[in-house]
Amino acid sequence: MSYAALLWSICVFGVCSAALVLASKPVIRDVDPAMAESGERLATLDDMLAVSAAFDEMLVRKGLLTGEQLDLIRNGTKSHAVVTGMRPTGTAREDYREVELAVMVRRPGGGQFPAKETTLIPASSLASVSPGCVIDTYYRDESAVAVCVPPN
Repeated sequence: MSYAALLWSICVFGVCSAALVLASKPVIRDVDPAMAESGERLATLDDMLAVSAAFDEMLVRKGLLTGEQLDLIRNGTKSHAVVTGMRPTGTAREDYREVELAVMVRRPGGGQFPAKETTLIPASSLASVSPGCVIDTYYRDESAVAVCVPPN
């Protein structure tokens, strides 16, 4: 991966996108200059975590994600849910549309529970939240659920 452009896809609440980070200069650590490719290095875990944190912060700042939803996605239980109802609220932000979803969330250990979530969905993915569709969900308990729907 080039030092100048680190492209990393991440999926967060209602948003699956790519973050592009431009480095101001190459940073090569513990590499023999004779062995180094001209201006290239491998991305480290720290680089990827920094990109993820910056992208998450941007989503919260733009209002596309709340801190609570981000916490559920990062620390909650990942599962799937079947959409049982969807109602657009008429609110839009950038290329996202706010919808109220009714879902039946599957517990990984067995069983399921109903939940409601108001969320922003990429406009290109509205068909992906029609009743009967299966979407990724994150939850900690049955009181709060966050959904992840990538753009189409």
